[in-house]
Amino acid sequence: MKKTLLAITSALVVLNFTACSSKEENMEPKKIIGECTIQGEEAPSWVCGTYDDPTRYTAVGSAPYSKLGHNFSRNEAILNGRANLVNQIQLQVKTKAESYMRSTGLQENEMVEKVVTQLSKQTTDMTISDSKQISYWQSKNDNAIYILIAMNKDSVNNKIDAQVREIVDNEIQIRNSEDALNNMQ
Repeated sequence: MKKTLLAITSALVVLNFTACSSKEENMEPKKIIGECTIQGEEAPSWVCGTYDDPTRYTAVGSAPYSKLGHNFSRNEAILNGRANLVNQIQLQVKTKAESYMRSTGLQENEMVEKVVTQLSKQTTDMTISDSKQISYWQSKNDNAIYILIAMNKDSVNNKIDAQVREIVDNEIQIRNSEDALNNMQ
């Protein structure tokens, strides 16, 4: 009887694992606690920058606990996270601007820098208004606050593409007008 019960239990366990393995995997990013250590304390893995989400740009901001209170420290951590997000997105802006400008024949460094500067200002404003806090952690050791900030990649990329085209197209029109004026003289 014990052997039969053991065989049935084993079969159910194997069936359970088989059924679980055939399910579709959830595209939810991994949020495992304990893979990261900050000053000897276990922290969520995202605190150490290991958060990966294919649909969003993400960045971590942190701030020491301030005598001005929790809300001040939290806002400082959010600002730091947004600054890190802006830096990450500006690299994307530069890459897209250079690629688009090469395809239009406007490859000069001066022109690329002009476009990147304009787009960086617009992207910074967009990052501040469109980014959201998606996770929070506070150290028990020193009360430092860590914030995970995110923005939708598709939204950012679409805005960058549209802005690059608009700026470059305007620049092409200005150059064509200048060339026409110079040819008239």
